[in-house]
Amino acid sequence: MEKQPLTPTGVQTVLNELYALPDEQLQQQARGLAFDFSGWISEHFTLTPSQAQFIENELSASFIAFVSSRVPFVMEHRLPITYSVFSKPPAKEEKEWGKIITTTDNVSQASTSELFTSGATGSFQFISRYYRK
Repeated sequence: MEKQPLTPTGVQTVLNELYALPDEQLQQQARGLAFDFSGWISEHFTLTPSQAQFIENELSASFIAFVSSRVPFVMEHRLPITYSVFSKPPAKEEKEWGKIITTTDNVSQASTSELFTSGATGSFQFISRYYRK
């Protein structure tokens, strides 16, 4: 799998490649993300210096724990995952600018007696925003 830029298009390209894998290989990828979110991101995406710095130093432990517990389930069930960027980053690094990443998780699991259906529905979205402090 070739590294992609961490952009909405790059995320979709990686997901398309992951979702084309057999179930066992996809599950291995999901377990890898659950075990080391930051490392998995670095392994699959070409990061800009500011993205690498943000992931390494500014993502909270609780955010990483949440994502590491939810996204593997979404991946294993081949549900949609999107990455959206709202507002453009500042032209240059300025202290008065901040960045926040939020998630929207509307995944659900139903008990089903139907063969060949997982009962999992929904999607997971990452939203990146730049803002003035």
